[in-house]
Amino acid sequence: MAVLILTLITSLFIGGALWYVLGSRLNLSADDEQNQLLNLIAYMAGALPVAFVLIFFGLGG
Repeated sequence: MAVLILTLITSLFIGGALWYVLGSRLNLSADDEQNQLLNLIAYMAGALPVAFVLIFFGLGG
């Protein structure tokens, strides 16, 4: 359970950093605020496998 929480938190940080650096490049909604939120969620989903590998091998190795 702790690994899942750490993975989600790490994914949030990595996705937030990507969103901060890259901005809202994906046009997922016509509303600007909803588009920014959807871009953050998309970046978090993309960072999830990377965060899992970092946590899995960081704690396991």
